[in-house]
Amino acid sequence: MNEPLKITALYVGSSMLGPLRAAEREIRRAHQLDLSVAAYNFGAGLTDSEWCDVARDISESEIIFVFHVTDGENATRLLRLLSEYEKRHRAVVVINCMPELMRRTRMGGLRFGSEQSGASKDERGATEGRARKLLHGIGGWMGEQMRGQRARKDRPRHTQYLKLIERLPTLLRLVPNAGRLRDVKNYLYLFCYFLQPTPNNVRVMLLYAIKHYAGGEHSTRIDFDVPPPEAMPSVAVYHPDAPALFETFDAYRVWSEQRAKVNRDLPALRPEQTIGLLLMRPQIVSGTHRHYDALIRAIEAEGLAVIPAISTFMDNREACARFFVDESNKVGKEGKRARGVDSHEMERDGASRVSQIISLTGFSFVGGPAMNDSEAAVEFLSDLNRPFRSAVSLDVQTIEAWRESAAGLNPVQAGMQIAIPEIDGATEPFVFGGMSAHDSVPIPLED
Repeated sequence: MNEPLKITALYVGSSMLGPLRAAEREIRRAHQLDLSVAAYNFGAGLTDSEWCDVARDISESEIIFVFHVTDGENATRLLRLLSEYEKRHRAVVVINCMPELMRRTRMGGLRFGSEQSGASKDERGATEGRARKLLHGIGGWMGEQMRGQRARKDRPRHTQYLKLIERLPTLLRLVPNAGRLRDVKNYLYLFCYFLQPTPNNVRVMLLYAIKHYAGGEHSTRIDFDVPPPEAMPSVAVYHPDAPALFETFDAYRVWSEQRAKVNRDLPALRPEQTIGLLLMRPQIVSGTHRHYDALIRAIEAEGLAVIPAISTFMDNREACARFFVDESNKVGKEGKRARGVDSHEMERDGASRVSQIISLTGFSFVGGPAMNDSEAAVEFLSDLNRPFRSAVSLDVQTIEAWRESAAGLNPVQAGMQIAIPEIDGATEPFVFGGMSAHDSVPIPLED
């Protein structure tokens, strides 16, 4: 092995730790790098002892990644550490965080929150202008999520950006690898890998950062052609027994019917016996879904069918509309009046494919963890007119800490995954799984 290299990753949730650990092992094996990845969940407050560990790892790291950190206290302490050890860091990559942290992004000549040196605007070519406009647009989108701006009633912007990211690698090939745009291009590539956090994308994200920003002989050991990010659907149906995701309900229905022919104990997808589950997209994409798998199989074992839909995390409406509602069988209100259907029954128009919806995402139905548009959620759910329940995954505290605590859920879990969903109308919350202190992926609760 060569000289040690350390990377520190600070994140929120339970979908990053597993891929980071797998990437660390694979990079050490395949590239003979003495790499260590220090990873910390910043979803809730840390103890003084944990902050000592964070400070030590940040002081020893050449590359820092910060994802989704919005907690004010954690961010304030992190900002002090980033400033204190700034000269040690060769790159600080901040994505989807509060503005004060975003301004700490440093990658070569790229500095967020300051004017970039270089040629004047008149000297910049069209390619540079497009690249900078794209960077500013992505930065503006991140800011909207962190500030919690009210969700638009038309197509969710989060879905639009996921589709943009699918096309972004093709656009970036037109940007030169040298000169003023080099670091802008590198940041956008890292953003693409992060937003599609498959295990392979997370591994390539680390390799990409090492190749371009690590010091000494580390970067020269990373000799590979950078593959484009693996693209995953923004919304889809997932099932642990299926070979792939289903982008349409019809494809899932056909697979379910074929599966039922082999196992006749499996229930049919009839609305009165079908549960609609909302799953967090990062968990499915990253492969950290053991707790989801166990719940899906437990529901089927009770003789109920299930439609497990992954959503874009910031807005569940698109997934619900695509997979839980059958628009082809929907009967309009005027037609129902002509048949003498009363106003209450009019909302229950038979278009729903599910008898109820259970959200496994926690957070807001519209808005995700950074905001809550309860009016939009209530409007959508009222039209659907099905029971809406919320289940809790322990993503910012361990199962052991939850069991040992007299209070149960910590304040962050209780606020984000109990109180806010209740504003949307969610009922009967229960804990079904989460992070163990002894594992790197969420696990189900056996009871």
